[in-house]
Amino acid sequence: HVAVNLENEDEKDLKFLDWQQQAFDPLQQVLAHNCHLHRNTDSFIQEIFMTPPPLDSGRDIKTRMIQNERFLVKDMWPVSCQSRGVIQFVE
Repeated sequence: HVAVNLENEDEKDLKFLDWQQQAFDPLQQVLAHNCHLHRNTDSFIQEIFMTPPPLDSGRDIKTRMIQNERFLVKDMWPVSCQSRGVIQFVE
């Protein structure tokens, strides 16, 4: 998903990219083995790794988000919106 608060980007360009990603997403999923163009990847990563395990699992794993960044790489259209970050496992 394209965040509209990215610096130095024209809002019209971002809205058009957002529209393109939504339009091409079904085709992308078929051609690229369920790879999505329009997914909020950083939110999924936080949800998976930052959620504590169930109490009955016997695991006491703690994590913390050190870095999280969303950015555009225009030369990679239609997968221009990228996400990267670091999650640290704490014992």
